[in-house]
Order: sequence, then C-alpha cells, then structure tokens
Amino acid sequence: MYQQSLFSEEFSGIFDEPRNIKVRVRDAKSARVIEDAFGVHPKPRGEVLGAKDLGYYEDMPRFVQKQEKPFGYFDINTHVSSDELSEILNQKITDKTKSVWYPKLYRSLDSWGWKDRSGLKPKYPIYILSKGRPRCITAMVLDKSGVDYTIVVEPQEEAMYRERWGSRVHVGDFDTTSGCSIPVRNYIDDISSSDKYWLMDDNIEAFYVLTDNTKYESRTPAIFRAAEDFCDRFGNVGQAGLNYHSFCKKTDSVPPYYLNTRIYSCTLMNRSVKGVRVDGKLWRGRWNEDTDLSLRVLKAGYCTILLNSFLAGKVTTQRMSGGNTDSVYTGSDNRDSFAQSLVDQHPDVTTKSFKFGRWHHHVDYKGFNQELSYLGHEKIDYGLYLDKNARGR
Repeated sequence: MYQQSLFSEEFSGIFDEPRNIKVRVRDAKSARVIEDAFGVHPKPRGEVLGAKDLGYYEDMPRFVQKQEKPFGYFDINTHVSSDELSEILNQKITDKTKSVWYPKLYRSLDSWGWKDRSGLKPKYPIYILSKGRPRCITAMVLDKSGVDYTIVVEPQEEAMYRERWGSRVHVGDFDTTSGCSIPVRNYIDDISSSDKYWLMDDNIEAFYVLTDNTKYESRTPAIFRAAEDFCDRFGNVGQAGLNYHSFCKKTDSVPPYYLNTRIYSCTLMNRSVKGVRVDGKLWRGRWNEDTDLSLRVLKAGYCTILLNSFLAGKVTTQRMSGGNTDSVYTGSDNRDSFAQSLVDQHPDVTTKSFKFGRWHHHVDYKGFNQELSYLGHEKIDYGLYLDKNARGR
C-alpha cells in the first residue's frame, strides 16, 4: 500500500487506524493533484476497448459504445479524516466511502433527453398488464413520450383504473382466482389486434437510449418503431425486447443487441410462432413465466433479440406494492418452489442453487446458437436527437 505524504499530515482530523480509499481520475491534470496531495503514484492505466461488432445493426439509430476506463487510479492508505478528505477531493466523503472519482463524477442527466423529428410511432399495439397499481407508472412514462397503449386489468379493479386512465383501460374476461398473471397474459395474446404486439409490465419508470457511454431518458415513440423495424428485418424472431437499464452499464462495451437469451418485462411478442404453445396458449405455470416462454421459443428454433440500444428502467418488485407480490412471491421455502418449477420445466438447461439466503435458478443459454434469417431492410431516418429540455417539459 502507498503511504500518505507529509502534505496530508497537516490536517487535524485523523483516524487511529488507516483507511483505504480508491480514487479514479479522468486525466493527467487530475492525477497530478492526487499525487501532490497524497504522495502516491497511479496504478497502471487500463485498456480502453472499442465497441463490439454491430452485426445487422447498420442504418439504425446511432450506437457507439466503448468501454470507459479511468486515466488512472490511486490506491490510498491514509489516516486523514472524512471531513478533510472531503476538502481535498472537493466532494462529500463519509466513513463508509470506498471509492470516488476526482473530479466528482456527476451522474445527474439534468433535463436532457431524446426526442425525434420523424414523427414515427409504434406500428404494433402496446398492452400494459397491471394489477393493484392504478398509478401505473409505465403508462405515465409512455404518456410523456406520446405513445398510445391499453391497460388490461381485472374486473374488480376497473373503477379505480378508469378514474385515472379512462378509455385506455380494458377489462378482460379471464380467470381472476389463480392469483397469478398467466390468465391475463393469455387473454392479451387472444385479443391482440396484430400478430405482433408489445407486452409491458406496469412498473417501468423510464425508457432510455444507450450510446456514446450515456443513458439519457427517451421522450420519443420512435425508439419503439426502431426496435420493431429492426426485428422485422428477420424472418425467425420469435420474441424480442428491451434489456433492463440496470443490466447495461454506460461504461461497458456492449453490442447493440444480444441474441438467443431471455426476454423480460418489455417484450415484443410474436403470435405466429409455431411449436411453442401448450394446449393452445403461450403462457403457462405460475412462476418464471418469462423465462419459460423464452426457452420454449428458443427450443422451437426461433431466435430472440434483447436490445441494449434501447433500455427499460424497471422498478424492482420488492420496491413496489401491487402486482403479484402478495399472491405469487410468497411462501416460507426461500423460493425453492419458485426455482424448482423452472428446473422441472427445463431440466436440460436449468439448475438451482442456494445463495444469499434463498434458492435461485440458473439457465444455460449457450446451446442456443441459431442464427438470424435476414430478409433485408429499408433505410429509415428515425430523427433521434438530444434535447436539453426534453425531461423538463
């Protein structure tokens, strides 16, 4: 470990025992400041990787995603107090702080967001599956982007949803005694006005565009049209969707899409898939319905596309009441039944293990290596641009 310099000993607040803090810097000027303050030298600079192969993603909205690494970082062992470190590093440092950027890394996106000049809208209908959440934050977000949608609810909740959403609410004729979402999902599949449609959970708090190592919020319906057009370039996509915001770090080099993996929560469905349905229905079971369906789609020989260029910021189930939290995600077996159900359905690719105090399932997707069947595409200008006031309107 590097020791502090005489410079830092001038400060009055010290710890009896040294603490360790890692400081990442963006450039040589910032590195010299830390060297002078602590008398340490930076660790070797990491490699900066280029964006991965774009595959079939040509003529789509801009996607340039390199892996960002700091100019250098310092591993500092010091007796200096948190208050004095705050003064040196010009940002709030607490006794629990383990790592910082210098200068401070501002994560706020202010009011910037993505808009469009094309006026393009989704060509496939959007259905939001909602229960016990009349606020329906997915609908609120889609409203901000000028996107049309239908909220499908159970009959006993019609009044409280219509009070807020009016004619956007659709009440289904389906089994409400199961305590899970399967009957509603199959009902939506039955009533869809198109062979392809979007099926979204009701707890998506924002949509994003990822490029150039930034994730700004989307305020445009054109991202859904772009996602649809991209998937329609191929004749064998059984399912597609947007990856979770939390699964794509803006500092990572990722491709614009992943092929042949699971699709969750914001799914572009395809009703015309063959050899996937069970007793005539797409959805089955009680738990892990998203993973189960993705696996059946893949086993039928179709590809799945999980987009990283456009992302869905979903609120975790545990942070929100409503949905199926109280009726499905319950029990005293630490989710053993939850994990075992998928193992029983797909024992050839699924295992389970106990960690972090509960049971988890693990799916091996490596065996699904089918390739996209390219049909061709038309070059379309989606007109996406960053507007510094998009989120303030």
